[in-house]
Amino acid sequence: MKIFLGVLLVLIVSGIGYFYYLGAFDTVQVKEETLGPFYILSHDRVGNYRKVGETFEAIQKEFPEKGVKNYKLFAIYKDDPNKIPEEKLRCEVGALFSEPVTEIPVGLSIQLTSKTIERKKYLTVDFPLRSFISIFLGIFKVYPVLFEACKQRGCDLDHQPSMEIYEPIIEKQTKYLLPLDK
Repeated sequence: MKIFLGVLLVLIVSGIGYFYYLGAFDTVQVKEETLGPFYILSHDRVGNYRKVGETFEAIQKEFPEKGVKNYKLFAIYKDDPNKIPEEKLRCEVGALFSEPVTEIPVGLSIQLTSKTIERKKYLTVDFPLRSFISIFLGIFKVYPVLFEACKQRGCDLDHQPSMEIYEPIIEKQTKYLLPLDK
C-alpha cells in the first residue's frame, strides 16, 4: 500500500511539474505591439484546424531539402470554430520570413503563395512552446484572455482573424496575435 501511494504521489508531482514546465501556471500577459511587415509563403486550407499540422510537417520536411532556412511557422485562423462548421473553417498556414521571399521553392508537395502582411498594431501574447502539448495548452489558456482584452478595446471578434507564430528552436514560444488595425 505504501509503495502504491508513493508511486501515485510521484506521478502527481511529476504531472504538476510537467504542466508547470509547459506554462500552465504562467500568467497570460496581453501587450499592444506594432509588428510587421511579415513576409510569408502561405498555403490556404479549408477544414478542421487540427489538420494544419500536415502542412507544418510538409514544410519542415521539404524546406531543408530545398535549402530554405531561417523561417518561423505561422497560421492565420480566419473563422471561429464555435460558429462555423468544421468542414468550412478557413486558414492560411506556412512559413514566415524576416526578408521578402524572392522565389517560391519548386517541387513541394503543397502549393505556396508569396504574400506580405503589412505592418499593423496587434494585441499579442507570448506563450512557451516546449512540446506539441504546449500548442493545445496555449489555445485554452491564451485565447480567452486575448479575446477579453480585444472586447475591452471594442474589437469585432466576429470578423477578426487570429494569427499564431511558432518558434520552437530559439525562442521556444508561440506568439498569439489579434490585429487591432483593419
